[in-house]
Amino acid sequence: MLLHLFLLIDLVSGDGQPSDNGTVTRESDGTPLYCDKTSWYDVLWFFFSNYLLHALSVRSLPGENSVSSTVFKLCCFLIPFTGIRRGLGLILRASNLAPNDLQAAARANALCMVIRKPEWRPKDGDEIAGCQLDIAEPAHGTTSVQEFGTVDIEQQSVVKSSALGKSESAGTSCEATRTEAGEIVLKTRDLYEPPGSCNLIDRITRSVVQSYRFDSHAPSANILDVENVKLHGLCRLAQGYCLAYVPMDMKIYSRTRFRRRLSFAGVLGVDNAPEIKLASTYDIPRILFSLIQTGSAGYALYRARGAQIDRFGCAAFGLTVLPYMVVSVVNLIGSLLTSEYETMYLVHSAMMDEMNNKGGICDGVVGSIEDPDSDDIRSLDGEEKTKLRGLPMLFDGPNEALRFHEASQPVSSTSRALAVLNWMDKPKVRGYWIGRYCLSKFHKSKHQPQPPKATLSVPSHSSFTRLSQPWYQTYLNLLTIVLLLLSFTLPYLIITLLTGWKKNRSTSTARTLTLNWLICGQLQGYAVGGVERLTGRVSAVKALVIVFLIYGSYTVGGLVTVAQEMIQFGLCKAL
Repeated sequence: MLLHLFLLIDLVSGDGQPSDNGTVTRESDGTPLYCDKTSWYDVLWFFFSNYLLHALSVRSLPGENSVSSTVFKLCCFLIPFTGIRRGLGLILRASNLAPNDLQAAARANALCMVIRKPEWRPKDGDEIAGCQLDIAEPAHGTTSVQEFGTVDIEQQSVVKSSALGKSESAGTSCEATRTEAGEIVLKTRDLYEPPGSCNLIDRITRSVVQSYRFDSHAPSANILDVENVKLHGLCRLAQGYCLAYVPMDMKIYSRTRFRRRLSFAGVLGVDNAPEIKLASTYDIPRILFSLIQTGSAGYALYRARGAQIDRFGCAAFGLTVLPYMVVSVVNLIGSLLTSEYETMYLVHSAMMDEMNNKGGICDGVVGSIEDPDSDDIRSLDGEEKTKLRGLPMLFDGPNEALRFHEASQPVSSTSRALAVLNWMDKPKVRGYWIGRYCLSKFHKSKHQPQPPKATLSVPSHSSFTRLSQPWYQTYLNLLTIVLLLLSFTLPYLIITLLTGWKKNRSTSTARTLTLNWLICGQLQGYAVGGVERLTGRVSAVKALVIVFLIYGSYTVGGLVTVAQEMIQFGLCKAL
């Protein structure tokens, strides 16, 4: 804060007296100009129409609360390139090109589904499909399995370093010993894996253009904050479950298809199910804000030619609108290609039914990730059906000594088909990332868990159908790369063409502040853009304070310089 105070005192105490106000002067080409005095509301209107309107043109994310949205827009006002990757992400998603509303919402990142959390624990009587038991190799490279369990010799089918679901025989039976804690550890695994990069354009897009929110992640790595996100309908999660964003290449089936199968039309094979419509909007106000800001900034840039550049050179106040203008153009294209969703929508899955049976409540779902014709294993062109891999396991016993066995095998004392499940919970460390980092360094040996000898993995979500990449996705990737390059280079090219980087009569302080505002506003925008991941209201406000304290000096210095130059130069009009 002291830096901002000294900066304001130094600039405002300078030559702030108006010159050439109320007089007639001439441009370099001889055009006569009449310059009048600049008032305080002229400065405020310049700030509003060229800087603040840019922040208002930034799109809100689906379901984003008002506090997080306001904080992100204020960060875009302080650092213009904060929202450029959000605008590019909207162009990449291009939800308005999707074939239906459900897929459009998935591409717009407006759908969520129920998944199992890493802390999920089964209960007595649960039958879980798709379980896999991964057994580690013995330490000495032998084939003995006595270290981690006793295998029925007559029906031995456990293959070390492989999954139980891939064993050749279904008659597997094992019982884990309790010689060491953590011999059989329960974990959740994601069936969905982000698609790989097919070519160089895809790799550049994922590494440089896309932000974390718009990139493809495994569901467990893209959790939805239920408390701070607006949801359509009702959702009360049971213990061990959470909501995750639905990937954009996951196919969403209409819920009416499930009801149609039970109807008379479904028996006859008549597909008369109505198409699902979701509430979305082009957000006309955002588009208007982008158009007005682009027009105002373009006019300010046009007015900078001549006497203004002759006086202030490369530090002319009319040139400071360039980074805000180029990002507003990106926001305009993104708003035209992707509709805005006020809330997040829930989609149905077998995991949601399981959660509801354990005391949770979900109402108001709009689709399903599971195919209602699940018996048909055929895949259409451009689709890939993903099924659960593994065997169904039945859990029984108290939580402190939970056991499991194959659901298809009977439980008896002779087959010994039960195994003790030992939990290996990691110690929870509260606090900020600095405290967690220091604690992990100083107490690494104390809290380092022993590697498990066997791991039982359960799927975190239900089976799904993956869609292939649409034909236009490569063109969208290429478009965003070109826009990103132009956004970084175009301001410098325009300044070079108009001024030749001449200083003319500008002060060194003005040149330093305006150029730092431009350069740091571009480079630091990538770092500050991560604020969009903070959906909590308190954490978002804290992030805004940190951003202002660290990066706000460039914006404050630039705004004060613009105000000072406007007062000195006045409002000039051609006669």
